[in-house]
Amino acid sequence: MTLDLVPGGWRHGLQPALQVRLLAAPGAFGIAEAAAADVTASEQSRRGLAASKTQSGSSMPMLERYYRNSEVDEQAVPIVQGPLVFPEQAYVSKLAGTIRARVYIDERGNVVSVNIVRAQPVRGVFEDAALQALSQVRYRPALLAGQPVKSQKLIEVTFNPYEEQARAAK
Repeated sequence: MTLDLVPGGWRHGLQPALQVRLLAAPGAFGIAEAAAADVTASEQSRRGLAASKTQSGSSMPMLERYYRNSEVDEQAVPIVQGPLVFPEQAYVSKLAGTIRARVYIDERGNVVSVNIVRAQPVRGVFEDAALQALSQVRYRPALLAGQPVKSQKLIEVTFNPYEEQARAAK
């Protein structure tokens, strides 16, 4: 029995996104071996499986694990921050904005990647400035059972041109 999962069905010669082949268990119905499900290379790359990271004694790739703040004993803490540059166009226009981003931190405290989760205004001028500032931050790594581990943080960056004026007036 074969089950094909195709977004939108078989149209215009599209190949299935995932094909699963179900076979009987060993010894059942006279079949000597059972085969694992076939997952195409494109499906593996879509899932983000790293081919270089494998379990010992197995050819099955492992996913990289980034612990959330609630899963670690001590959260990653910023020790060096990069400058947050307010975009000139937004500052002149007195445009305020907020960026929420997920930051992935390795076990040495370096930022591996930053993904924008939400931006207001949408597709505004603040995304690049937030990405640059967040990627320059250096962290004391998160600890789990006394060992440094990879972690992730959800960070909100606020751009407020009126706050800058209030500081300058003091």
